[in-house]
Amino acid sequence: MKPLFLFFILLCAGAPSYALDCKKAVSTMDLNECASVEAKKVEAKLNRVYQKALKSLDQPDTETELYSEMKKKLINAQRAWVKFREADCDAVFQRHASGSIRTMMQIGCMQTHAERRIEDLDDYDKN
Repeated sequence: MKPLFLFFILLCAGAPSYALDCKKAVSTMDLNECASVEAKKVEAKLNRVYQKALKSLDQPDTETELYSEMKKKLINAQRAWVKFREADCDAVFQRHASGSIRTMMQIGCMQTHAERRIEDLDDYDKN
């Protein structure tokens, strides 16, 4: 019972107990939280766009269009992109490791890559 109680206390301690106004955020913790909220929105959009691109390939292969192969390649490309983005943004974090801005820089890196990938996947779906 104690581990569950401790987990609940830690969970509550990590969540803001006030309504955060990101327009007025000045502390590192608040700025990180605001950046995280925005990044989550972009991640959700990225997932929707990726799923849409995959769904567009859910059709029978033809003589000229091998949709099953296209889908496999897109899945492999997305997996490689995820690994690249993580490694690239980890490098950004490390570059700023001695400063309090490190988390915001990493979140910003992840968000910027996601926004670019959304554009790529949007273009992919159009072709």
